[in-house]
Amino acid sequence: MSEKLEHLSAPRWAHVEKTANKLTSIYSVPPIPALEIAEMSGVDVVFADFGKSNEGVAGFCDFAAAKLYVNANDITTRQTFTIAHELGHWILHKRYFDAHPEEYDILPRFQAVEHSDAFEKEANLFAATLLVPKRLLKPVEHAPVSSLADAFAVSRTMMEYRLKYVR
Repeated sequence: MSEKLEHLSAPRWAHVEKTANKLTSIYSVPPIPALEIAEMSGVDVVFADFGKSNEGVAGFCDFAAAKLYVNANDITTRQTFTIAHELGHWILHKRYFDAHPEEYDILPRFQAVEHSDAFEKEANLFAATLLVPKRLLKPVEHAPVSSLADAFAVSRTMMEYRLKYVR
């Protein structure tokens, strides 16, 4: 990848999903252990107190140190999503951000998805696909959203997003 992505193309979208699905293929039931997958992918996950930034920062990836920093004060479902999202950056965008570290943005706790750049959208898609693989969701997709969110250990909002885009 030589230039920053401006938009997600269908081939890119498929690549992101394939990459996430490959990492979850050994798991036959939810929840998917994002922390374990991150560590097996060569990064350390550090739960940190961000001090004055706790309210605004969910986490970030330190590409040089191979570490994902996650807000220790967030609820578990948010931490899990942050791990999956930052792992997406690690796997999909490391080469780009190694070359252009000034372009990497720390993941804010509240992100307007429609205003995100293509890298953020890819990391979000990666996280959603990793945490809620289509092959595990399809057989139970008509269950109540809250039950699905509990089973996959994700937030209700995340599950609603995944159900909307899983088809």
